[in-house]
Amino acid sequence: MSFFQQITDRSKTINSLLCIGLDPHLAELKLPPTASEEERADAAYEFCTRIINATHPHAVAYKPNAAFFEALGTKLGCLTLRRVVDAIPDGIPVLLDVKRGDIGSTAAAYAEACYDEDHGMKADGVTLSPLMGWDSVKPFVTGKYSSKGAFLLC
Repeated sequence: MSFFQQITDRSKTINSLLCIGLDPHLAELKLPPTASEEERADAAYEFCTRIINATHPHAVAYKPNAAFFEALGTKLGCLTLRRVVDAIPDGIPVLLDVKRGDIGSTAAAYAEACYDEDHGMKADGVTLSPLMGWDSVKPFVTGKYSSKGAFLLC
C-alpha cells in the first residue's frame, strides 16, 4: 500500500489528522553536560517512546527528525532513531524528517538509508528539499520506492 494510502486509511480509521513530531532536543532532555552518548541516546529514546505511548491512538503518522538523533552521537544516534521507529506501532506510517536534497548516487544512497527495512530507517515517507530539481526527488519515489511518499519543501 502506498504511503499516501496508508495516511488516508489511518486518518479515516481513527478520525484524526494528527502527525506527531518526535524531536528529542538535547537541551530539553535535562541531562548534565557530561552525559555520555549512551545516556543521551537512552534519554532521547525514553522521551520519544513516552510520546508514542501517550498518543498512538490519535496519531495518523509520526515524524521523527533525523537531525536530533544524529546529534546524539556517531555511535548511537542512528541506532536510537531506528529503535524509535521500531517502537511505533504497526499500521502507523513514519514520515522521516530528513530534508535531503542531493542528486545522483548520493540521493539514491540517502533513499536507501531512509527506507531499507534491514539496514536503514524503515521510513514510509520522507521530507525533501528539491532545490536541485527532479534528480533530488526521483530516487525517493520511483523504482523500488514508488510506494513511498515525499513531502517537498517549497
